[in-house]
Amino acid sequence: MGAALCVLVYLFLLNFPGLGRGSLTAGLTPAVVLAASTAWLTARFLRKDGLAPAALGLTASHRPLFRLVHGILAGGALTGFWLFIVTVATGATWHMNPGFSYLVLVGTCVFNFFNNLAEELVYRGYAFVRLIERLGPTLTVVVTSAVFALLHLQAGLPWLSVLAGVFTTGLVFGAIFERWRSLPLALGFHVATNVAQDASGLRAGAASLFLPTYPSLVSGGGTMILASIAMLNLLLAAGILLVARRPPYAPVQSV
Repeated sequence: MGAALCVLVYLFLLNFPGLGRGSLTAGLTPAVVLAASTAWLTARFLRKDGLAPAALGLTASHRPLFRLVHGILAGGALTGFWLFIVTVATGATWHMNPGFSYLVLVGTCVFNFFNNLAEELVYRGYAFVRLIERLGPTLTVVVTSAVFALLHLQAGLPWLSVLAGVFTTGLVFGAIFERWRSLPLALGFHVATNVAQDASGLRAGAASLFLPTYPSLVSGGGTMILASIAMLNLLLAAGILLVARRPPYAPVQSV
């Protein structure tokens, strides 16, 4: 309920004149507010239940900065595979974007960091740790990813894109957190997938260094791309969950 309230405030601010995605700050203020409010909420519940920050991989011994960088590299690599799938499936060629803006790219990076931080705190934070005690790892990953996808669906994204892209990518984020129990690792991976899509032109805009030219898209090509990306994400999530199984989790109590 607390997370839902934070999101409602975020959506209100996002549609407020001068603060939304169409403004110069590109939604940065609402994203910072959302990240701060969810961070406060997470810290409050961790203290209330006597859980140490180590439960989310946030202590120095867990090397959070090291994990963040590794997540960024891995997330960028996964997006590279998505780019390869799109290129092969469509025969696209890529060229420099004449409308590229460094300022927009920087703003996009900052926005994605705070926005994704809030999402990871909600979906792979305190709630994930508590749900896993009741539902087990696999079901917790599926449930949190489904809620993650539903939030994107209500934002107006096509349901097929949400199911094949957002939901399966959420499974990867959840599997990463479940396996290594590191919020910075999941955050880095999440941020990298978003920023790489914007910068590469998979989500074309002023933040894109490159833009694609599609010679022709055969009938059903879009569905084939989504299916291929979904399969790749599912295999990666399953590999993390099943092959690299972590020992049974015991919540870290604060002292």
